[in-house]
Amino acid sequence: MLIIFAKILSVFGITFIGYGANKIKWLPIESTKYLSLILVNIASPCLVVYSMSRQVLTEDTFASVTQSAGLMLLAMTVTALIAIAVVKWMKVPQSDRGVYRLLLTFTNNGFMGYPLSLAIFGEDGLFLMIIANAVFMIYLYSVGVIILIYDKDGKIDLKSAMKSIVSIPFLTSVIGLLMFFLGIHLPSLVDNFLKTIGDMTIPLSMIIIGIQLAESRIRDVLTNKYLYITMILKLIVLPALLFGIFVWLPFNTLAFCIVIFAMTLPSAAVIPVLSDIYGTNTKIASQGVFLTTMLSMISIPIYAILLTLYLGIH
Repeated sequence: MLIIFAKILSVFGITFIGYGANKIKWLPIESTKYLSLILVNIASPCLVVYSMSRQVLTEDTFASVTQSAGLMLLAMTVTALIAIAVVKWMKVPQSDRGVYRLLLTFTNNGFMGYPLSLAIFGEDGLFLMIIANAVFMIYLYSVGVIILIYDKDGKIDLKSAMKSIVSIPFLTSVIGLLMFFLGIHLPSLVDNFLKTIGDMTIPLSMIIIGIQLAESRIRDVLTNKYLYITMILKLIVLPALLFGIFVWLPFNTLAFCIVIFAMTLPSAAVIPVLSDIYGTNTKIASQGVFLTTMLSMISIPIYAILLTLYLGIH
C-alpha cells in the first residue's frame, strides 16, 4: 500500500512544478490556454495513436478493450442520468444546471488518468485507460455538449453540438479505435515520433493542473453549497455506487478496475473550456474542477488501494 501511495504522490508531485512556476511568474494562468491546446490537440492524440498502433489484436485484448469501452460508456450514461436527477433535486439555477451535470459526469481521466493508471496499474492499465478515454472523448464532445447547453435559452443548440464533434480529440479517438480493431500498425519512424511527442502528455497534464490550482482561491468556493454537494457526490458517492452496480457484471477484472478508477477522478479540466465556448457559467466550472481536484488528493489514494486489493484477490 505504501508503494501505491508513493507512486501517486510522485505523480501529484509534478503539479508542484506548475504551481511553483505560476507563483514565480514563469507560467501565468494565461499559459494554460496554450499548454492545454498542445496537450489536447497534439501530445494526447499522439499518445492515443501510438498506443493503439502498438497493440496486437488477440482474443484477450479484444475482450478487454471492448469491455473497457462498453463499461466506460455504461458508467458515463448511468452517471449522467443520476446527475440530471440530482441537479434538479438540488434546485440549482436553471442556467447553471448544465455545468453541474458535467462536473458530476465527466472525470479528468485524460489529464490525471494516464499518469495515475500507469503508476498504479502498469502499462496494461494505461492502455485500457486510453481506451476508456477514447470513449470518454466521443461521449463528451457529443452527448456532453448537449448536457451542458440543454438549459441554455430553454433549448438544445444542435448546431453547436454537432460542431464540437469535428474536433481533434474526438476524431483521434475514433481513428485510434479503428486502427486497433483493423490491426493497422505504423512504420517504426512514425511510431518513434508519436511516442516522443506523446510522452509529453503525462508531465504536461500535471503541470497544467498545478498552474490552475495556484490561481484558484479556496475562499471563492466556500460560500457555494452546491459545490460541496457536487464534491461529495463526485468523489465518494457515485464511484461507490458504480462499484456496487457493476461488480456483479461479468467484466474483465482489470477493465472493471480501470473504469471504476476513472470515475473516482476529479471533474474534467476541460469543463471550464467547454463552458467558456458555449457561454455557460465558467466561474462555477473552474471552481468545481478546483475543489474536486484538491480533495481528490485524499480520495484517490484510498480508491487506488481498494481497487488494487480487489484486483489482487481476483
